[in-house]
Amino acid sequence: MNCRNCSVKETILLLLILLDPILSENRVKRLSTPDFFKNQTLEMAKYVISIRSRIPERYYGDNHYCGGAIVAPRFVLTAAHCVMDKSKFKYPSRTIMVVAGTPNRLKFIDNKSVNLPVKQIFVPINFTSQNTNNIALLKLTEAWPTTNPGVAIISIPNENPTVNSSYFLLGWGRMYKGGPLSSLILQINVTIFDTATCKSMLRTFKEEMLCGMNEDPTIHQSPCQGDEGAPLIRNNVVYGITTYRLGCARPTLPSVYTNVYYHKDWINSIISAADWQCIPEIVLLSLSVLVF
Repeated sequence: MNCRNCSVKETILLLLILLDPILSENRVKRLSTPDFFKNQTLEMAKYVISIRSRIPERYYGDNHYCGGAIVAPRFVLTAAHCVMDKSKFKYPSRTIMVVAGTPNRLKFIDNKSVNLPVKQIFVPINFTSQNTNNIALLKLTEAWPTTNPGVAIISIPNENPTVNSSYFLLGWGRMYKGGPLSSLILQINVTIFDTATCKSMLRTFKEEMLCGMNEDPTIHQSPCQGDEGAPLIRNNVVYGITTYRLGCARPTLPSVYTNVYYHKDWINSIISAADWQCIPEIVLLSLSVLVF
């Protein structure tokens, strides 16, 4: 189309048409309608926590940066890079707050919302030395309340997840790349692929990982920034922990999750050892050498 004789309005319209594929690629949606199924989402939301910096920037909930799952009375499971800086040093536990019972991350609800400080952070040694085993346990200063219907402990799997089956991921991550965080907890569907498929699509894929994506070509459902550490759930069991959100920027690639079943022995060793008194954290961390 020759636009030398076009009006300003026609020129602007032509530019928008030409740019639309580029703009569309940059605003790939994290979720699609419907994003929130009241009964189903809230039933799973009681297992999911928001990891935040200790103090909000301006208002309650604006300090959310990762997700996680409640796996024991005083423990939550999340991704290792949610609690470590780029140099692989753990954040001071006093700087982290864990929040549960708040499906809307921006609203504190009396007698339902629970804010608990972190006492200790546990990360496998292999994460810091080999950049694998992207998983962490946070021990809280006190146990979760047992009378709060919005807070519950999720089960650890007794077997690997079933490949080519659908799982739910819940979190408050960005609605699309560079977009705003969701205020309400939302869910997406993820199909877990077999190991051979994951290795063919991702060169850095390891045995202790899972990969998957929503296979419906008409929608773009994938984890995004703010979903790191979020649990992959099926039948009230946590099978995966979100680690690398490739789908947020690359909808044709699967996202990567840490396989919780692969790390089951490490998880149980940390939780069980925490019942002993006065055990230094370095002793607990050394158990990961035996597991891995």
